[in-house]
Amino acid sequence: MTTARGYAVIDTETTGILTGWHHRIAEIAVVHVDPHGNITDDWVTLVNPDRDLGPQAIHGIRAADARRAPRFEQLAGDLVERLAGRVVVAHNWTFDAMHLRAEFGRLGIDTPFAPDAGLCTMRAAGRARLSSGRSLIDCCAAAGLPERAWHTALDDARGAGELLGFLLRHAPSAVGATDAQLHAANWAWAHLERRRTPAVHRAAIGQIEPHFLAKLVERMPRDGEPVVDAYYAMLDDALLDRQISATEGDALVEIAHDLGLHKNEVVALHLSYLRDLAREAWADQVVTDGERNDLLTVATLLALDPAIVESILDEERDAVRDPAPDREHKIGGLVLRPGDKVVLTGDMKRQRADIAAEATAAGIRVTGAVSKQTRVLAAADPDSMSGKAKRAHECGVPVVSEDAFLKALAKLASHPVATRTP
Repeated sequence: MTTARGYAVIDTETTGILTGWHHRIAEIAVVHVDPHGNITDDWVTLVNPDRDLGPQAIHGIRAADARRAPRFEQLAGDLVERLAGRVVVAHNWTFDAMHLRAEFGRLGIDTPFAPDAGLCTMRAAGRARLSSGRSLIDCCAAAGLPERAWHTALDDARGAGELLGFLLRHAPSAVGATDAQLHAANWAWAHLERRRTPAVHRAAIGQIEPHFLAKLVERMPRDGEPVVDAYYAMLDDALLDRQISATEGDALVEIAHDLGLHKNEVVALHLSYLRDLAREAWADQVVTDGERNDLLTVATLLALDPAIVESILDEERDAVRDPAPDREHKIGGLVLRPGDKVVLTGDMKRQRADIAAEATAAGIRVTGAVSKQTRVLAAADPDSMSGKAKRAHECGVPVVSEDAFLKALAKLASHPVATRTP
């Protein structure tokens, strides 16, 4: 059996545990470790799983980042290049092997990733009597290794790589390569194109998504008046939960480009939109603190100076309210009515069954499938790539955050409004 060049330590973050439930890899890292236990290279990328991201509270991956990442088939060749000729290693190898087999299997590619084909640092640490705990955190702590940002693929892979190095130096018998592991290292892989696909990484903690206006190129003014109804309609949907997700921002940029709107025109439309809201706020001759705060929120989301809100309110005090019939209830954002159909998606902070029960008690019809009659899709992550989110975009159904939906639900429960006409 040919010896290996060293080790490839793998970690994956996934949308869930079981591949049989169509869970996918959402992030993968490979750390190279030489035969002496030294880390020589690392690589990590997010992977677009083309589905809901699952337990985001654990792995911390945002759909806004993952949806821009390559799909597994786009990076499979690059991944194989990093694994070939090396003993594969993972902490709880069985888990990572299961997901790697499933991903390559979808491409019709055989792999050597049997349960005994990889070196498992969790089992090796047990053989070395390193720690009573099985987790990577416990094992690394017992080895005196530094703390990391656990549950990110790169830091987990680096931690497992450092743990492997510790075991190679202090308990080499616990990590001796087996025939099955050397067989996997020398596997004759099917030909896969090495695309050198650019990696996509997580946004840094605290990093703010660039405003969608920054993505609009400056253009020469056009002849004639811009067609704005379509842009306003999309803006209504985007602002329904009083936040603009990355998906919604990209959609606004796309429709502005399709309409031929240049940046100055879009800014003017945003001012006009804010002025419409101010007129609605004055409809009952009183602007409440809640309405004023709502206007300030919208101004900020549209990259307008919040200081302009008071000026617009003063100017529109005596204006006649004349809202467009298809843009009702903009003040305050989402308004629910008994009889509305809503759909829930994603791993929410509250139990979805509890949310559904609360909504049903308020007269909301919680359904399992999105249709054109759906009022909103409430998502754990508004940038969700779940099948329900894709269907919502196809049907023109707004996607709102869990918090915005619960806020609207609480408002409905405390101040019931008339049933929506079918």
